[in-house]
Amino acid sequence: MIDIYESFENLNEDKKQSILNAGFRIFGEYGYSKASIEDIVKEARISKGSLFYYFGSKKNYFLYIYEYAANIMKELVDSPGKNGIPKYMEKTDFFERLEDIKERKMILAFLHPHMGGFIKKAPFEVSKDIFKEIQLINQRLAHERIADFFDNLDVYKFKDGVEPFMVLQLISWCSEGVVNQIQIKNLMNPESKQNEIDYNEVIQLYDQYVVMIRKNFYKEEYL
Repeated sequence: MIDIYESFENLNEDKKQSILNAGFRIFGEYGYSKASIEDIVKEARISKGSLFYYFGSKKNYFLYIYEYAANIMKELVDSPGKNGIPKYMEKTDFFERLEDIKERKMILAFLHPHMGGFIKKAPFEVSKDIFKEIQLINQRLAHERIADFFDNLDVYKFKDGVEPFMVLQLISWCSEGVVNQIQIKNLMNPESKQNEIDYNEVIQLYDQYVVMIRKNFYKEEYL
């Protein structure tokens, strides 16, 4: 199978990073719909024709850098501890492990500012051009990590009859619902920027739901 991005991937590393960082900054600041290809190629110091030669379209370019950032995040989350396994797996409590993963993802914003801004905004994109593709990428990445997440967990802390996998699924749906809730609130507020999602507001509301879920599904002695 021919790699459609082979021309880009064969570039020297400095040029590749320049093109990637341009996308992270412009998409991270303006979002997919409002981001200008002209601004991106100016930032990357390449021609518009070159960008389309490497990626074929704005959509392909966005999805490429989204997967790239997701892989960087995976490497950060999976960074091993002294025992050679990912450090988050040292946490054997379901909710502590979940929180550790969330905090590791947030570190990305400090280590790679432009990538961090992009990865915070990109999952909340609502553009019809890329919405389904982003959801499919997220579902695939989540599926790949489920087995690792449940390895050596203290599942006995859950109330009898509670299935931990279903709790994780519920939290995943909850995170999506939080985004939708804030989007609807923005649409009802004429003073808000309708396409803008406040990442901190999302995290704060998400955390409140996780606390509520923990109280309802954990045995009282582990709360």
